[in-house]
Amino acid sequence: MAVRFHVLGRIEVTVHGKVVDLGLRQRESLALMLLRANRTVTVDQLVEVSFAGPVPESARRQVRNTVGRLRRTLAAAGCPGVIRTRPGGYLLEAGPDTLDLLEYAGHVEAGRRAAAEGRHAEAVVSLRLGLALWRGPLLSDIDASVLDAEKAGMEEARLAALEECLELELWLGRHRELLPELATLTAEHPLRERMWELRMLALHRCGAKADALALYRTARQTFVAELGLEPAPRLARLEQAILAGDPALDLDRGIDRRPRPGQLPPDVPDFTGRERATAKLEAALRPEAGRATAVLVVTGKAGVGKTALALHVGHRVRARFPDGQLFARLRAVQDRRVTPGEVLAQFLCALGQPVHDLPAGVAERAARFRDLLSGRRVLVVLDDAVDEAQVRPLLPGSAGCAVLITSRSRLCALPSTVRMELGELTPAQSLRFLAKVAGAHRLRAEPEAADELVRLCGNLPLALRIAGARLAGRPHWRVGHMAERLRDERRRLDELAHGDLEVRSSIALSAKGLTPAALRLLSALALIDAPELPGWAALAANGSPDLVDSLVDAQLLQVAGPMRYRFHDLVRLYARELPGAGREEVTRVLSGWLALVERAHRVVYGGDYAVLHGTAARWQPPGLDIVDTDPLTWYETERPNIVAAVRQAAALGLDELCWDLAVSAVALFQTRGHYDDWEETHRVALAATRAAANTRGCAALLTGIALLEAYRHRYEPAAVAVGEALELFERCGDRHGWGLASAVAAFTAGMTGLYGEAVERCERALQAVRQAGDAGAEILVLRLLGQLLLDVGHLDCARPYLTKAFAASQAVDPRIHPEVVYRIGELLLASGRLEEAEKAFTDLLSTVTGLGDQRGEAFARYGLGCLHIERDRLAAGEECLHQAIELAGAVDEPLVAAKAWLALGAASRLRRDHDTALRRLGQAERFARAIDSPIWQARVLHQVAEVHSERGCERAAAAARARVRDLVAAIAAVDPDIEAGIPARRAHRTRRAG
Repeated sequence: MAVRFHVLGRIEVTVHGKVVDLGLRQRESLALMLLRANRTVTVDQLVEVSFAGPVPESARRQVRNTVGRLRRTLAAAGCPGVIRTRPGGYLLEAGPDTLDLLEYAGHVEAGRRAAAEGRHAEAVVSLRLGLALWRGPLLSDIDASVLDAEKAGMEEARLAALEECLELELWLGRHRELLPELATLTAEHPLRERMWELRMLALHRCGAKADALALYRTARQTFVAELGLEPAPRLARLEQAILAGDPALDLDRGIDRRPRPGQLPPDVPDFTGRERATAKLEAALRPEAGRATAVLVVTGKAGVGKTALALHVGHRVRARFPDGQLFARLRAVQDRRVTPGEVLAQFLCALGQPVHDLPAGVAERAARFRDLLSGRRVLVVLDDAVDEAQVRPLLPGSAGCAVLITSRSRLCALPSTVRMELGELTPAQSLRFLAKVAGAHRLRAEPEAADELVRLCGNLPLALRIAGARLAGRPHWRVGHMAERLRDERRRLDELAHGDLEVRSSIALSAKGLTPAALRLLSALALIDAPELPGWAALAANGSPDLVDSLVDAQLLQVAGPMRYRFHDLVRLYARELPGAGREEVTRVLSGWLALVERAHRVVYGGDYAVLHGTAARWQPPGLDIVDTDPLTWYETERPNIVAAVRQAAALGLDELCWDLAVSAVALFQTRGHYDDWEETHRVALAATRAAANTRGCAALLTGIALLEAYRHRYEPAAVAVGEALELFERCGDRHGWGLASAVAAFTAGMTGLYGEAVERCERALQAVRQAGDAGAEILVLRLLGQLLLDVGHLDCARPYLTKAFAASQAVDPRIHPEVVYRIGELLLASGRLEEAEKAFTDLLSTVTGLGDQRGEAFARYGLGCLHIERDRLAAGEECLHQAIELAGAVDEPLVAAKAWLALGAASRLRRDHDTALRRLGQAERFARAIDSPIWQARVLHQVAEVHSERGCERAAAAARARVRDLVAAIAAVDPDIEAGIPARRAHRTRRAG
């Protein structure tokens, strides 16, 4: 390729030998992309490189502009398409033929491979070719502090490669030729012991023994003066060998012939995924000057693939550790803990120590081990470590060595360069892995079964390998057959066993060493069906924070957030097999959720209002202030658990707890628009109460179901459900519950146009809830009465009810009843009190957005939109109405959408844009018909008739008016004149617009 990138020195780009002129920002961005060639560089990383001080708000845009200019510059120079756009950033494609850094790396790797195979002369050629590419310090003209560590690391790697090359050249007998270069290098790098060592050896071989010994004294003085430390023992041993005339220093034996062990087990041939983890570990295993031994800790649950990752990375970086690789499994068969002394004996023998000469104690063996690795580059892989005490004696002291540790424990007390917790594979990675083990063609033939199999294996590599191996060993099995065998939770762990691989025993190893109390807690928590477990669940299950920590440390419980935990599905199944805990602990946890949901309801409603409760016991979790201060945020976190708790209470036959929990959660479901959860909890609980012949519980749940159906504008099933609820409340003599159900029946009747019946039911409901002393329910019924009368245009009749509701809600908490504020705003708007209406809608908008109540926000923006249009602020009004429609779609509230489209149609009439008005009114009619609301259909058609009349299309106008009359005739309303139900001020605006 004609382009050539240079980073080994000043950054430079040449195309056909001609230097491309680049600005500073372009060179900075290009520098990072070249250092990460063939990997995605994010925009945020480029921002870090480009802005050393405060980062401006436009930083990301400036970076994109810079990359765009860089692309255009390269393209103009004859090199297009080198930089590719990737999600979140950019990728620069390069190879050894285009980037000197990659060419250098290729030469070094080839040299080390040749050296390992004994081809020393070829190794020197390759290494020298690579080193010759350096024209100065890496990116010497780029002053970006975020690159300092990377630049230092590359410089250290260059010096390490140079030392390897010099050592090989000494072995080849080139000591005289090397003396000038070694003199220069010890002057430039006075703290690199290997340079002094090589120079002493070269002098000795040239016959200058005295000079070699004098050089040692110079080196020692340098280290003492600069660091206050003696040089490493290896340099002192070389001085003693020169004094003694050790024949090992002679030319034919000058090369280091100490054993270079290669103990790594084979790499996993079907290794899949883990790209980020691999890259992170590889980056940490690059040699860096002046630091301690690199210690990398990979933790994770049983079967997650820690060992496979460590071996994969170990093989990828072998060339960086030319002095060998050591490997030890620290947990032997039958979970026996391998002692540090055993491992050190194995390592020392691999490093050439005779068995009979091994030190006796662990401390002495560890000291000998560190001494043998001093000045060498060896990778030590310690697999399945039990704890820190087992690992500490196995750590080398040399900065050139590295240790890669895997463990089920977190090893938090162990100082580490990198600490990584390995999770499960993603579903896509799991499918790729399963395809490699079982055969891709089999998965392609049954894609849905393959997805299910991956899910049943919990994306756990060990489980996937077992399932894949069983399929591979049984070509006649379908993938669906394997999935079917795993479907039964009681047998899943039995099925996940093949040969010496078994998920159950692998998890069991993690449970070894736990106390009986911890095992009992593990059993209890596993019996709870919640997707996530709050910290208080452990207290309810007779546990403690310390016991929870022990489960987390053993990788049997995963941290899901602050004081929140979750089980892997297969770990949960294993834990459920343990003896100990049972129904008592589970019931206490479920009763804890009931207590908290009840508390949240009180905060949302201002008290224990508009809700019935059963006789189930409560267990009060301690210290959950968020429920009292921000119940809706707590609810969003806890919502899946609440739904699961209702299901589990039903399954355990806890019908009182079940229906109470479902009914108490309605305020939370309603405020956040989680109608599916509302329905699921109530249907499940209703089945449980029917099975238990729990009349009051059935009635309460039917009331909630009726309200939900009405909210969804499914009025017929709502009427059926509330009718049965009223009968059941009468049967059990619950006047409070009857009043609440009557209010729902009134709301349902009103939405279908039966205003006379609705008002009558409301008045009876009001009397019942007053008798029950339910002040919150009284506010709701007063608001509903006002709403019914307001909908048909009886402003004077609606005003006292809404005023009372508003005053009562203000006395409790104005945030608790936003619908009251909305209806007050509508009343003020209809009465022409526009400034007061605008304040009401604005205050309402602030309240509902603070609560995250999207349904309330839809109503608030609709009200503001109508008000803006009333004040001739058409653009602002239309914007609010479109926002209301968008919100209505998000929370499935078609009534708001119908009303907003109607108001938009009226705005178009004011603009005399009749075509747009008809389109908008058509949308309004579609939504009104969808919710089967005759009064809103009539209002829409009234506007349609007016538009047609203004256009001179009297036939179409007459047809629309005829449909209005038909709808009016079908409604048993308080006032049959639907046109009177359209506020007079709006009719006036419409006529004036015409």
